[in-house]
Amino acid sequence: MENTKDKHEEKKTLTMEYVTSMMDNSYTLVWVDYRENFDDNHDLILQCVEKRSCEDIWSKVSEWYDDTEYQATDDIMNKLKRDCISNNLFEKEDVETFFEEHDDEIRDEILERDDSTTINDLINNTSDIPVRVEMLSNYDCINSIGIETRGGFSYMKSYFGDMIDALHLNPAKVKKTLMDKGYNVYGKFPNKKCRNGKEQVSYEDFCQELEESCCGANLLTYIGLVNLRDLYDADFKIKELIIPKGNTCGMFSSMYGGGSLIEMELKSDVSIQLDKAHKKRYSFRLRLDYERSRYEYSIKDVYGVYDTFFGKKINIVAS
Repeated sequence: MENTKDKHEEKKTLTMEYVTSMMDNSYTLVWVDYRENFDDNHDLILQCVEKRSCEDIWSKVSEWYDDTEYQATDDIMNKLKRDCISNNLFEKEDVETFFEEHDDEIRDEILERDDSTTINDLINNTSDIPVRVEMLSNYDCINSIGIETRGGFSYMKSYFGDMIDALHLNPAKVKKTLMDKGYNVYGKFPNKKCRNGKEQVSYEDFCQELEESCCGANLLTYIGLVNLRDLYDADFKIKELIIPKGNTCGMFSSMYGGGSLIEMELKSDVSIQLDKAHKKRYSFRLRLDYERSRYEYSIKDVYGVYDTFFGKKINIVAS
């Protein structure tokens, strides 16, 4: 009888210090399967690009995995309860009462020890994303070859002229190439010799893109792939894009779903500033080539191409 009494007298008061002493140093509350990623969530990534913020990704991941995290925390708490009872130091009712009264505190302590890398795992599992880098101009756009040739090509005060400048072409050489092909040109086409040898694309490729343009509202469009990790690490605040040599550009209309061949091959790496307008005439924007968009056509939609068509990865410089 004395032994039984002694055992009862040995029962202790349960404390947070004791509960935390029984916890593991770390817990992985969420495990991400290798098939889980953002590949089917380009609309979410587009929101982050437009808002220049990671917050929408954080919110979505929280929405997806909060229940999993909560259940994992519940499982850990239930194990801690069992451990407190099984060592015969605490009564079951006392343990249940303590955990109920300190529920938030115990959960917080477990969450502090969480070593899950949910967002990083999802990002690492995500494929590179096809994108378009489009030139916006005070002169709107360039139309199909049929419309543009009605009055002839003009360099001054036109989207066509801004394209020539953006591609670092010599206007005089563009004029000669067009005239050699029998096209009409009018107005000044200055001889900017400083651009000779520094052109982004060849004059022949440029004229071929013009000839193959088949619809209106075209924008000069560079293509490539971006890595979601690069976007995320930059907090979606992008200052500059470096499009690698060998990638291509052309003309594309996301409004009408048409364009040119998009086969002007870049002769060298091209640096494009996203946060800067060139002499207040033209600027650039980054667009995801999102084939499920309800608001615009994508190159993948129109041309029926795979991601490999977009070439190599574009390097991102954060703001």
